[in-house]
Order: sequence, then structure tokens, then C-alpha cells
Amino acid sequence: MNEKTIRNYYRELAEVGLDGVTVMPIDKQVEYTDLAIELIYDALKRMGYQSVSDAEARKAIKKYYNIDISENNIYLAGNKLRRYVFKDGASKERLEQRKAMEVDSSETVSYFWNKSIYVPKYNYIVSYPSIENTVELQGFDNDDADDDIVEKGKLYYSIDTAYFYRNQFIFHDSKAALTWLMNNNRSFLRDLFLEYGYDKSDIINKMMIDEVKEEGELPIGKDYKELFVSKAADGRLLIHQGLLQYMLKHADRKNLYYCMLDEYLSYLLDLENEPEFDNLTKDERYKAGAYIGYYYGLMYEKCIGTPCDNQGFGYALYYQKDFISYIKKNNYFHLKDFEKIIQRQYDRYQEGVEIESHRMSGE
Repeated sequence: MNEKTIRNYYRELAEVGLDGVTVMPIDKQVEYTDLAIELIYDALKRMGYQSVSDAEARKAIKKYYNIDISENNIYLAGNKLRRYVFKDGASKERLEQRKAMEVDSSETVSYFWNKSIYVPKYNYIVSYPSIENTVELQGFDNDDADDDIVEKGKLYYSIDTAYFYRNQFIFHDSKAALTWLMNNNRSFLRDLFLEYGYDKSDIINKMMIDEVKEEGELPIGKDYKELFVSKAADGRLLIHQGLLQYMLKHADRKNLYYCMLDEYLSYLLDLENEPEFDNLTKDERYKAGAYIGYYYGLMYEKCIGTPCDNQGFGYALYYQKDFISYIKKNNYFHLKDFEKIIQRQYDRYQEGVEIESHRMSGE
């Protein structure tokens, strides 16, 4: 049914070159993308993908992306997501989508072609929904297109396998899909963690830790990058509390998880010697320091004897009075027994200061 349109697409693709559908006339972009959306769904079904209901899809996206997909596309675009609007969709939203396809710069927040596209009704997510990434024309050469091949060459589905497994993971919680992604598409899992704060999977949490900490080696504070905190696609601060809970559960003297928090806090909270740290503001550093310090305090009793003790958290509590004030002002972030943990770490640091003072006095 769509063969003529697909061949016309390849004919135009030969004319515009590597930039593909993004530089075609806007009417063609809309027409070809509408078709690509249908073809992608057909290809996914052939691979075994089964759609979930709209309600289930919304719940799944909330779980993995921490976003309500029913929000308007202007908001979603700020989070590197868009919801596809079909021909029969709201006319205003359809027009906005059209404009987002033809904007001049990919740096524009609304730009369609560098977003993950959620497709309602069919309930799948895809990036760059184009015909050539879904249906291949056998023998087609972008640089030297043969008219005979464009007219008669064999057409067949050739969609990236990763799209199938990504959707299986997001919408079906598939363990087999997670295993495949771990082996073949870790960047997708990494983006879920860093840009959307998905830190509920022990497997992904361990993957992120292992990428930072090599066996038996402890990175310095600056080398942890965005393991503990990151910035969301829209710029919000994400504190990876699920990862911290995972580390607390599994911390022991051998894996040095306690030392990792200790080392990171010694840089994060050292505002005097580290005035610039991971593009975080003072408030963001204090908020991150509070959460990480909380889990550091919980690990302390569990990891006594671990060969590291910078006490960056205790130092900040003792010398940076505005740090404690910030935590109190935010009601201890409603973390259980945090006030007691702070007092314990403060007293521990104060004891060390008094011992050192006594030693230096020569008494």
C-alpha cells in the first residue's frame, strides 16, 4: 500500500543527501514522518512487540522517565521527549509539531528531530522516526542513486533491534530486554539514569558504579562525575537516592562504597578549595551533600575499620555553620533520624579536633 510513497522518499533522499528528511520541504517531512510512524509500529509488531494500554504506557513513562507524558509538547521537549500528534489530533498541537520539524537549529528546545518520540495509540518510543531507518531499499546508494534501483529495488524492514528491546524494557519491564541492553546498548540505560534519574534498578546502579570505580581502586572526588548527582534534561538537580540506598545495602569493607561517599563529600562540600564543582550551585552542593551525608552516616557503623576517613561531611558540619542551617531550614529533608546522624558525625569530628589540639599543645 505504501510502496509508491516509500520509493518517492528514496528518490528525494538521493537528492538531499545525508541530512535526509530534516532538509526536505516541510510538507514532505510531515507526510514521510506520518508514514514512518506507521511503518515503525508494523516493524516492531513483526519483531514481537505488543502495545500496552494508554494508561499502562503513561505509568511506565512516569516510572522510567519521571515525566507525565500527557503534559504539553513544549514542556516535554525541554526534557528531550515529545508526544507524536497524528493527523486527527488536536490541530494546534499538530501545527506546533510541524513547526518543530522545520526550525532552523537543532539547538532550539522544541526541535523535533533530536528528541525521543512517544507514539500514543501504538504506545512505543522511537528516536528520529524516518523511513530509511525502518524500511531499506536494497542496493540504494545515497551518493550515487540508480534510477532502476529506486524504481524496482527490493524493499524490506530493517529497523534497529535496539528499538525493540528498549520498548520491551520500558513498557513490559522485560528482564530479557534489560540483559540485551546491558550487553548491547548501555548508553540508553545510562541516559535513563543520568538525564531522568532512573535509579531503581540494582543492575543499572551497579553498572554505573562499576563504570566509575575499577576493581580495588578508589577514584578521587572529581572523578565520580555524575554518579551521585546529575542534572536532568531540563536542568533540574537529580540526587540518585536509589543508588545510595543500593550502596548502603551492599556496603562492606571490601567494595569501598563507604570510602566512595567519603571521598566525594570531601570535594563536594569543600567550597573554599573547590569553588567550582560539576557546575553545581552552592545550594545544589549543600542539598546533594545533605542526602549523600545521610547515607554516609548510615554506613558509618557498618563500615568501621574501612581504610579511609576524610570526614568531609563532619568538616562541613563543624566549620560551615550555614550548611547545618540549610539542612535545618529544609526540615532535614524528612530523612529518618537525620538529626541524630548529624549530631553523631559532628561529635566525632569535634572529638578529632580536640585530640589534635591537645596533641599540638604538647600537654
